Amino acid sequence: MKSKKTANIVFISIFIVFFYSVAAVTVLSPKQATSYYENRALAKRPILDFTIMADDDYFGSWDKYLTDHAAGRQTLVRLGTKINLEVLRRPVENGVVTAGGMYLGFNEFETVDSSRIQEQADAIADELEALNRVITSYGGAFYYVAAPGQYTYFSERYPWYLNNRDEYTKMELEAFASALERAGISLIDMGGVFAELGNPPEFYSTSDFHFTLYGAYETYRSVIERINSDGVYTLPLYEDGDIEFVTLPNPYMGSRMRKLMNVPGITERTAIVVLRDPIAFTRTDNGILLEGADVYAIPANPWEIVNFGVYMGGDVAETVIDTGRELPSILIYGDSFTNPVECLMYASCGVMRSIDLRHYRDMPLSEYIERHRPDIVICIRDYEVLLSFDGNGKVIP
Repeated sequence: MKSKKTANIVFISIFIVFFYSVAAVTVLSPKQATSYYENRALAKRPILDFTIMADDDYFGSWDKYLTDHAAGRQTLVRLGTKINLEVLRRPVENGVVTAGGMYLGFNEFETVDSSRIQEQADAIADELEALNRVITSYGGAFYYVAAPGQYTYFSERYPWYLNNRDEYTKMELEAFASALERAGISLIDMGGVFAELGNPPEFYSTSDFHFTLYGAYETYRSVIERINSDGVYTLPLYEDGDIEFVTLPNPYMGSRMRKLMNVPGITERTAIVVLRDPIAFTRTDNGILLEGADVYAIPANPWEIVNFGVYMGGDVAETVIDTGRELPSILIYGDSFTNPVECLMYASCGVMRSIDLRHYRDMPLSEYIERHRPDIVICIRDYEVLLSFDGNGKVIP
């Protein structure tokens, strides 16, 4: 009886020491502002204010703070992910579909409404038609590039019981293409281009939403060829003899792998393009001239992890690259799919401007175009946002 009582005391003592040790470490340890793997900001410590303690949100904010900064939290979250993937073998984990070495985005089940899709396509086309009038008013040319996202490109890799959005994508593209045709806007559908090439797997990342630099290069090539075939402007096209693809030694962590806390382990690498005859240029980001500027953000050490931000250094509100050559000027706008294309497009023009309306706030895009009058305006957006006014969809004030 006495030994049992002693064992209970020892067990309770160990538990109390463990509990308060974890609490002490949680309170005293340095706090991080962000979670690398979750790619989000961690909760900030609430301000101690006795006047608002009766507010339910006040104690809720403390709960979020302590949960985010609990000692060993990241280790436990990663352990949970490992169990779900390797023991329970869940087909979807943290919003990622694991499909035989492919890590795809999970799509909620949806009811596809063709009339609603057409309505959205017409509304977007009206906006783009107004922008096109601004561009053509001074003699410029406008090209809209639609690129598949990873889940569209690898749609056949989804298990039969999950939504690969094939039905929605088909209706969306048909409605969008017909709406742009009525608006008189040139559409370059990279999904069709990639399909004609046999949808090479190397064109898209296995662990990220975006295409690789190989897919970006085919996008660059398609745009330049369309512009040149229209006959208004002539741009140099850099092909096999002019460029070299170089695979970086750095491990590449796509956004899907990041959500999986790198539990499967990184095997993917990414590439850059090197011009055999380099072109001198200046680069200005958000009005600031960059010294020794490059179009790639490559770590000094080959073992450091890189992500999609290796291209153009990630999403930048405004970038201006001036090569000082007597060639047409180009403005590219759109989401992060523009970044690797920009790493190529600057070489084919005199001045390349890039605008990301998710971050740029100085003026509406239509006003920016009126002010700078680029010869060619190129929009690059992925299928997922073609019918959305969010971010880079709203271009007229």
